[in-house]
Amino acid sequence: MCEKYGLWLIEDACDALGTTFNKKKVGTFGDFGTLSFYPAHHITMGEGGAVFTNNLKLKKIAESFRDWGRDCFCEPGVDNTCQRRFCWKLGELPKGYDHKYIYSHSGFNLKITEMQAACGLGQIKKINRFTKARKSNFNFYLKKFKKLEEFFILPKKTTFSDPSWFGFPITIRDNNTEIRNNLMKCLEEKRIGARLLFAGNITKQPYFKNQEYRIIDTLENTDKIMHDTLWLGVYPGLNHEMLSYVYETISLFVKKLKK
Repeated sequence: MCEKYGLWLIEDACDALGTTFNKKKVGTFGDFGTLSFYPAHHITMGEGGAVFTNNLKLKKIAESFRDWGRDCFCEPGVDNTCQRRFCWKLGELPKGYDHKYIYSHSGFNLKITEMQAACGLGQIKKINRFTKARKSNFNFYLKKFKKLEEFFILPKKTTFSDPSWFGFPITIRDNNTEIRNNLMKCLEEKRIGARLLFAGNITKQPYFKNQEYRIIDTLENTDKIMHDTLWLGVYPGLNHEMLSYVYETISLFVKKLKK
């Protein structure tokens, strides 16, 4: 499809570090891949993320957006890679304007600190252990929650995939947002962290009220998730006692509903 229409494929693998599809790492199928290092994700640097590509042209474009939109493509600490630093004539700037200070588009300032980099490098060594623990915690939940499958729609992996699970989403079968909200309140009271599935149907957010946009199909599954889904963490630091406490709390909530 991308080749047909001359598009770049950008993979959002922010919540999927370590996941494979057909034994190939997600984020490596397209022209760009992205990862997030937010605290709740598979590894963290406190904030930030990464964009990766094996295309040198696209690398320069990504780095330009990272560096304020700068036209110059010199590596840090290197000058005059193009051998024309003072010979350019771009825009309405005077000829010979220093290429290091020419900006061809709007950009950002997105550089990590040395402390963040050190944290990230330290966590890279632990990725396999983190992934193994996440899979174990997910499978523990899956085995437990099968007892409540008449009440919840449970997650399952797609064919040929081997996920590094970010969380354990559960969806109430009956269309009843009030039950989902009450369950969230119950978990909060028991000091159990749970989340909705991010923004839900993003077109329902206040920001979109006066925006123009195009919708493909009915988004009925998106709306179902918005109304009836929550997800539980599978953080590697959780042990079976903690996971059992979460399950038993939810199981008791369901039993009370049946009375």
